[in-house]
Amino acid sequence: MIAKSASQRTLSRHYTGSVTQESGARARSAVGLGVAEVHAHTLASDGMVSAVQLVRAAAAIGLDVICITDHDTISELAPAIETGAELGVDVVRGEEITASFPPGIHIVGLFLERQIRMHMSVEDTVDAIHDAGGLAVIAHPFMPTWFASMTPGRARNLLESRRVDGIELRHTAPVIPRTWGLLDTFYAEHRERLGAALGAGDSHFGEHDLGRVLTVFPGKGAADLRRAIETQKTTPLSGSISPAPPPLRMRLAQQYRSMVWLGGERRAGRVGGGAGPAGP
Repeated sequence: MIAKSASQRTLSRHYTGSVTQESGARARSAVGLGVAEVHAHTLASDGMVSAVQLVRAAAAIGLDVICITDHDTISELAPAIETGAELGVDVVRGEEITASFPPGIHIVGLFLERQIRMHMSVEDTVDAIHDAGGLAVIAHPFMPTWFASMTPGRARNLLESRRVDGIELRHTAPVIPRTWGLLDTFYAEHRERLGAALGAGDSHFGEHDLGRVLTVFPGKGAADLRRAIETQKTTPLSGSISPAPPPLRMRLAQQYRSMVWLGGERRAGRVGGGAGPAGP
């Protein structure tokens, strides 16, 4: 079980069973609770939909907030924010930042107004996010890979000198079966320095994968989500929506975009620039 503070236990009593899949695959939350996707991609990096299409997909399933977190870039989101305002979905600017390589650990920055530079140390990446007024989240931890994900040992090392604002306690990246138990135990042991427990769908296909894992929070909009993360009152939610998966051709195109095209954009300097941590 996930260790919770008294406020988190109270929240759990209110939200349990209150976000459900209905006909038309819409997530409905109880009065006073909102639903967010805190990790999603667009054509600005290796996603397969535009930001406006992503917002429309979020509205179609009843989300209150969508966080757009493209790899190593923050694109122009004004049209998506406008569309969200029309449809009742708040859009949060974010970025999934690639820390120093190897192993290229990913840290998600939320509520950012400026881009964070890639390939800094994990510690400097967290500092840069905080210097920019954002929230730092450990992305899809404990994957059985040597890249992108943070291992338990590296996480412990980070927490010796830094506090983060959240961790994706439930996510959609591939893991071995015992991972969730290990992750829950790790969170229970380090909750104060790990921040909020989040659920992240890591959407790349819009309507084809949005909603698989979500974050429930008290309130409705982006400001409420930020407040809930800062006060550790969020709860991850899995399995409330099961979208029809993307067709094979779309999957293959996304793999090319992720493994070939995006690397070329980084080498060309079109993504990956931005601010580092402020000096002493």
